[in-house]
Amino acid sequence: MLTLEHNIVLNKICELILDINQKTCFVGVINEKGRILESKHRSGVLACLSNTKQEMFFMEYALRQMMRKEFDTEFGSVRYTYTEREKEVLFSFPLNNLLVVVSCRIGVNPVSISRKIIPIIDECKFKLDEKTSFEKELEKPRRILS
Repeated sequence: MLTLEHNIVLNKICELILDINQKTCFVGVINEKGRILESKHRSGVLACLSNTKQEMFFMEYALRQMMRKEFDTEFGSVRYTYTEREKEVLFSFPLNNLLVVVSCRIGVNPVSISRKIIPIIDECKFKLDEKTSFEKELEKPRRILS
């Protein structure tokens, strides 16, 4: 379960990535079941999809990510994926057990934009890990000194 602090970090990820480029239309963080945990958007195809189609879209991304993990031992972990469609380009970036999905209008430079997004993801991974470690520390039983 995500804490308020985790949600703040996820919200910041979405804001920072959306601000990278004016052609960025959507940034969302989804869980392993494809449920949106946090998102920010301007406009674009994703915003026009019905709720049912959006759910299917994100579930498909989550499923692909789970399947990609099957090959991490052989190839190493995925840094990001890039898909170019006729109307928009799509990226996905693993974030611990979550996935950041980014949609941009055609015309963005995929290498340039991914190089700007990866440091944001990496910093937020650290912040999420740091918060999780701190929470685990708090959950440990304490010995009361007498």
